[in-house]
Amino acid sequence: MKNKFFIKHLSMFLLPLLIPLTILGTLSILITQNYIKEDINKNSVNVLKQTKENIELILSETDPMSLVYGNDLKVIEALSSIMKNSSLTHEELISFDILKSFLSAPANARPYIDSFYIYMPNSTGRFISSKQGLSDLQTYNDKEWYSRFIEKDEKVKLWIEPRKVKQFEFESTNTPLVTIYQRIESTNGVIVLNIRPIYIENILKSLSTFPEQCILVVNENNQIIFSDRQPEYLKDLNMESINKSNEAFYTINVANESYIVSQLNSARYGWKYISIVPQRALYEVPFRIIQITMLLLLISFMLGLVLAFYLTRNRYKQIANIIDIIDSAEKGNPLPSLPERVQDEYGYIVQNIVKTFIEQSYLKVQLSERRYKLQVAQFTALQSQINPHFLFNTLEAVNWETIALTGKPNQVTKIIDNLSEILRYSLTNPEERVSLQTEIKNVKSYLEIQKYRYEDKFDLEWDYDPKVIGFRVMKLLLQPLIENSIYHGIKEKEGHGLIRIKIKLVESALQIAIVDNGLGMNKDTLQMLRNNVETQHEFSEHIGLFNTNKRLKLAYGEAYGITIRSKEGWGTAVYLKIPMTQANTDSVESDGRL
Repeated sequence: MKNKFFIKHLSMFLLPLLIPLTILGTLSILITQNYIKEDINKNSVNVLKQTKENIELILSETDPMSLVYGNDLKVIEALSSIMKNSSLTHEELISFDILKSFLSAPANARPYIDSFYIYMPNSTGRFISSKQGLSDLQTYNDKEWYSRFIEKDEKVKLWIEPRKVKQFEFESTNTPLVTIYQRIESTNGVIVLNIRPIYIENILKSLSTFPEQCILVVNENNQIIFSDRQPEYLKDLNMESINKSNEAFYTINVANESYIVSQLNSARYGWKYISIVPQRALYEVPFRIIQITMLLLLISFMLGLVLAFYLTRNRYKQIANIIDIIDSAEKGNPLPSLPERVQDEYGYIVQNIVKTFIEQSYLKVQLSERRYKLQVAQFTALQSQINPHFLFNTLEAVNWETIALTGKPNQVTKIIDNLSEILRYSLTNPEERVSLQTEIKNVKSYLEIQKYRYEDKFDLEWDYDPKVIGFRVMKLLLQPLIENSIYHGIKEKEGHGLIRIKIKLVESALQIAIVDNGLGMNKDTLQMLRNNVETQHEFSEHIGLFNTNKRLKLAYGEAYGITIRSKEGWGTAVYLKIPMTQANTDSVESDGRL
């Protein structure tokens, strides 16, 4: 029991804490994950668009030169002449200076441009460099670009490739460059733009928004042209499969690690702008939320555990004390003493519960017995008010004395006989249920006396279904109500009176109505009578109504009793009903007239 009590207290403390906390943590994680996923997609697209705009703006530096050196015939002729001739004329030198200044201006003005080369086919291997002017392939350190140009298919007009170049003999390391080749179609020459990638990589780093995000520019040969960083996980990724994918936003799994990839195509250069973010870096916030949630759950569990243990220990002692007291009370053993002081509300409740239980246990049997005896006593006492026993013996003596004096039965003996029958009926087994026919016969004896007394001042009409007279009812059910009609309604009325008694079956109840055309009552008198009938105390007037109403409620329940209706100058009606389950039936035949 103690374990169950502990678990109950633990659940009572933990559930209100853990359920909201778990729901809140779960919702926070789900909402954060969905938000991060949408935010990654949106931010990655924006970053890639900015990257594309910045890089393609830089790469477009060759466009104006292509227009000048590829379409202007005078410029083309001057360049061809300069590159073919071993010695230059004065005019050619002037032209060369102008062309070199035009070529060197962008390189000097823009920090990301390393150098420009312009080459026209010639037998001497000459070309113009923005750094050294008119140069020779045989003596120039950077010759790789020329071999790449010669090897490239003539149909390809524009291509880009990363290179590492040793520009001077004294340099110990190669300089990384990104070279843009733009073919001059009119002469089959080429404009070469060498860009320093470090500048563009710095731009890419400034655009990066997520931890460990890597922004790449990859050409059609799966070569990384630009990148903001070179993280270790790039070695595990297959750039060829990434480059071939046409999805703009997707997730790949490599070496038990998930990566979120966003990409954007470049229609002009045929390469892709790619953003790669490790999923673990993006979900750092949800992971922290999970950690905090788990920590709070653990703290809540420990607090609930401590509180549940503390309360279980205290409450268990109190409940064990209650059980001991209850067991002692049930077995009749001496009860342990209750604490003199109540230290908390729980102890107060326990003390009052124990006191109430003791009182109820002590009085339970006596209360049931007294209630039963009281009901029987009330029932008997109410009937005793109507039929005093001593009158019966007295009337018997008077009857025989009257016959002895007159020598034969007469009107007086007839009245005495009727009265004796009434008293015998009421005194013999007063709690016995009788048939409705027997009750009507007793009423008939009573009416014979009343008609003699009031000199036929009223008539009595019976209206009932012959089937109902077999139902069993309590004794003296009708007589007090008819007496009330005679005494309070018909007696003081001028002229002849009428009392009508209607008995019928309605669903599961026997309904009885006693209606007279006597004086009736006004509303105030009627309300006072109703209140007096329902009161718990007897009153002198209308005692027959009070007794009958009380007996009905005692016999059949509080839902049953009498209902009184009256109108001044029109008469009074008293209604009552008896439940069919309480009214047993005797087999009696009648034509409905008595």
